[in-house]
Formats: sequence, C-alpha cells, structure tokens
Amino acid sequence: MADRQATTLDVAIIGGGPAGISACLQLAQTPGCRVALFESESELGGIPRACHGYFGLRDQKRIYSGHAYASHLDRLARGTPADIYLNATVLQIVPGHPGELHRIQVGSREGFRYYDARSILLATGCYESPRDARMISGPRPAGIYTTGTLQQLVSRFHLKPGAQALVVGSESVSLSCALALRRAGAAIAGLVEQDDELQTYSLLARTMSAALGFPIHTGTSVHAILGTKRVEGVELRENRTQEIRKVRCDALILTGKFRSYSPLIDHTAIGYDPATFGPSVDMDLMTSVSGIFAAGNVLRGADMHDLCALEGRRAAQSIARHLGAGNARRGEEFIIVAQEPIRYVVPQRIIPEETKFYRSSLFRPGPSIQLSQTLRACVLEAWSGSQLIWRKPYSKLIANTRIPLPLDQFDWRRADRDNGVVLKLKRQDASPQRA
Repeated sequence: MADRQATTLDVAIIGGGPAGISACLQLAQTPGCRVALFESESELGGIPRACHGYFGLRDQKRIYSGHAYASHLDRLARGTPADIYLNATVLQIVPGHPGELHRIQVGSREGFRYYDARSILLATGCYESPRDARMISGPRPAGIYTTGTLQQLVSRFHLKPGAQALVVGSESVSLSCALALRRAGAAIAGLVEQDDELQTYSLLARTMSAALGFPIHTGTSVHAILGTKRVEGVELRENRTQEIRKVRCDALILTGKFRSYSPLIDHTAIGYDPATFGPSVDMDLMTSVSGIFAAGNVLRGADMHDLCALEGRRAAQSIARHLGAGNARRGEEFIIVAQEPIRYVVPQRIIPEETKFYRSSLFRPGPSIQLSQTLRACVLEAWSGSQLIWRKPYSKLIANTRIPLPLDQFDWRRADRDNGVVLKLKRQDASPQRA
C-alpha cells in the first residue's frame, strides 16, 4: 500500500443511488461499524431524483414520486452514524493484498484524500449508450438527448427539450421518456424500435401510444440525422424493405441500451464480466478480490430501482458477514456464462450447495439473466459440457428486464466444475442436444 496518510474505515460505499444508500442503512445497524458513503454529485438519490412516480414499492413498501423517493432515502441515510461525502468523486481503487486494507483516492473541493477500508461496495450504477455507440450517421446538431439528460431538463430545470421529439428505443425507460415529453409540453413524433418486437411489455406500450397519440415503428432503424445547428428531422429505414422515409422533429431522444458504469475496476485485480463490462461477483455479491463487493446497476445495466435497493441491502449483509467471519466458504465455485441473445447472467460464480438460499423472484433480487431482444416460444437451457442440467420453455421473454434464474432447480450432480455452466436460448420447437 502507498504510505500516504489515510482515514481508516470499515466499509467505503461508492455511489449514492438506491443500492448504495440501502447498503449504508443496513450496515449502520452493525454496532461499531464505521461506514462512509461517497457520492460524486451534490445530492443523494441517483437517477430517481429526476424521474416521475412509482418508486419505492418493493423496498420502502409504499409508492413515491422519483424526487420524493430520493429525498426519503437521503433523510434516512443522514439519520445514520455513517459519514456522507457529497461532491466527492472516487478516482481510484487500489485493492490490498490478502489480509491488507483496500485504498481509495477521493477528489473533492477540499482536494485529494485517501481512505483505507476493510471492505468496499461498488454501487456506481450504469449509463445509456451514446450516439457514437449506436453508429448513427449524420451531423452533430443540438437537440440530441439521452433519457437521463431529458429527465434532468424536464424534472429539475423545467425546460422544454423541443417542440416535437422522436424517441429511439422501446425499453421501459422509453415509455418514461414519452411521459416526460408530454409533461414538458412537447409533441411526440413517434417511437422507433429496430427489432421486430418491442423491448418492453407490448400492451403497455400500445396503450400509451393510443393515449398519447404517437405512432410506434418496429423493424425500423435511424438512418441519418438531419440538420446542422439544430435537429430538423430524421431519416428512418424500414429494415425489411430498406425504404427510407423522413420524419420531422427538432429533438431526438436516445433511450436504453444501458451499460455498467465501472471505470474504477479498470487496471485493477477486480475481475470483470466481458458481457456487461461490470465486475463479476459470487453469490454473496463479492468480486474476485476478497472484501470488495458490488450491487445494483453496476453489475448489469439498468434494472428496477427498488430491486437495486434490495440488492444493496443484501450486499451489506454479505459485507457484515465478511467483516465478522472472514472468507469461510462452503464449497467449490462453478463459473456460469451466457450466450447471445442472453445479455448477462448475475452472479457469475456459483456454489451449488448455496443455491437454495439465493432464490430470485419478481419481488426479491437474486440470480437472474437479461436478454438483448424480446423472444417468443423459446427454451432456456443450462449445459455443463455435454450434459443438459436444466431446461425450461417460455412463451415470451421480454428484453432488458430481469428474468429470475432458478439455480436451485439445476441438476448440479451432472455438472462438471472444469466445464462450468453455459446458458443457451433456443426455439421452443427445437429438440435438446444430445451428448
């Protein structure tokens, strides 16, 4: 470790969104545990601060608006003995060797400071893919926004992003954008999805389309953006016929395609998942470095805020056990990976004997997958080498939503640790492979 003077902590939490705050609240119940939470922005609460309603049902047992939910979590956190640092950006993590403390470097208005911690929780969240990652051609005029920017403009600064906006993407957050645009008084030119299937619940999307009066274009891609100083329109390409048509708009909202925000693990010993670019974790949400944990959207890209909050709480429970009992394990780990169109699987390291204790559901965070596209009539299979150890048919799986993975139903007796486990999706009429 560096010999710079540092403040010593039991737990350093990086990120003041629902996962980080919930972990802070849980750890504050541990007597004598010195906890510090670091948030780079001037307020706690994360993304919900700029969102509309329907927050808090699963973690707080009631419904808040986004701003009220964030304010409620802020009040709860400030009522604990934890040290809360705002406008404090963690610039670097230096994992300690086994038995050593981990170090973080923090930049703030007061300058640079160092903290040594027995455990660290990464709860840095996610970000939306920007325009260049979507390979959209054309000039770079004003009027192109991500969901986060749009919500900030509308909810926090009460600004109108444009007179008429086109929404690109059809994840659940795209519908949130439509509501934000309507609140701002902007017309909606349409919602565009490049896949043939919507990447959210079709009935909800079609109902909103009818209620708010905007068309939905599936199987359609953004071909080019028109305008130089300001967006003047968009060229859309129908994927099947390659027909190009123009849509007039002065704002373009790029939604979804969330990715883990995890630059702090770059060039460290903390292992990352190449599918999410976030840290890989075991069933206790601990990374490959003992004492460093991760929870929330840093593990996967966007997920529901309250499930992230519950996951932060579960990570805190794991941290408390780690601080009290060290690294005792009960069995050997299996590596589990996923093939496209499965975007990810979390956790990535499994101990079969523990699967019965980590069940996932719509109301409880746990092992899960997420797809990159909506699929109908499909079968999800788990293979270990040539052995099929689990299989389940689905009539429909919605993309970019958490799908619980019942690891306790896998036939682990047929699994081989050296081969690990591979998750695959097939058409429902396809027969299982044979060894």
